[in-house]
Amino acid sequence: MKKLVMILSILVISASIMIADTVIIVPCDDMYTDPDHPGTNPTITELWTADFNPSGHFERIMIKFDISPYIGQTADSAILHLTRFYSCPSGGTTASTFYAITEEWTEETWDHTVHIQYDPSASMPYVFSGNGGNTIVQFEVDITDFINTFLEGSFENNGFIIKANPNQKFSKFYSKEYSNTNYRPSLAITFPDIDVDEQEITGNIEFLRNYPNPFNPETTISFLTTENTENTEILIYNLKGQIVKTFLIHNPSSIIPNQIIWNGRDESNNPVTSGIYFYRIKTDNSIRTNKMLLLR
Repeated sequence: MKKLVMILSILVISASIMIADTVIIVPCDDMYTDPDHPGTNPTITELWTADFNPSGHFERIMIKFDISPYIGQTADSAILHLTRFYSCPSGGTTASTFYAITEEWTEETWDHTVHIQYDPSASMPYVFSGNGGNTIVQFEVDITDFINTFLEGSFENNGFIIKANPNQKFSKFYSKEYSNTNYRPSLAITFPDIDVDEQEITGNIEFLRNYPNPFNPETTISFLTTENTENTEILIYNLKGQIVKTFLIHNPSSIIPNQIIWNGRDESNNPVTSGIYFYRIKTDNSIRTNKMLLLR
């Protein structure tokens, strides 16, 4: 009877498992520069951009996300989330341009009275529109091509500025220090589907997990089956769907958790790069997949 129940509990999820992943990243640094008001300290909970000579405001937003774990990958999409709380004039429009920053900086060390250097060839236009004045407007800015230039190594990732075009008045946004986390900046990056071309069948696998996650330099993968199996293997895939490491476990226990340690190296004992990896367990009649993140 128990064997019959186990057979009926097997669930075929798909003929070919497609794995997609979206990561949400918050800025490691964000601030704005204001060289025309040297005696005034910037508000750390806010990000300002303007270029309006009559009022003497030429603020520029600086923002940087740590995308080092994903270098070498290509994003399907990268959406920047910004919340504007004030704009002037009442029309609520600030035409701007994004530029890649060419200098190293942090918000703790950069002098806010100095505009940072940028590369004019790495640019993207964007118009912040909507209601003006003291109105909350949330923007989803598609910066996929911009982020991919960093991921592919065309430009070193020093972040980017948001520079208002000439004769554009204020748009003010909340920074990563703002108290309401829903209004802080974030970057959502979606990577392509990975087809590992096997059925996903959950049956006798009670659990599969790894700790720590994220990890560096190693992580412990644990699993437990509900019945004895002669042979079990754990396969580790990169974001391209390539197998980088295989572990074979003979006669794993169905009583206590089984554990293997992955040290972040491939079959040739070469360290793999930072990024997202998938680990898949295959028993006699079950397959299950989870994901993990290596941060070098």
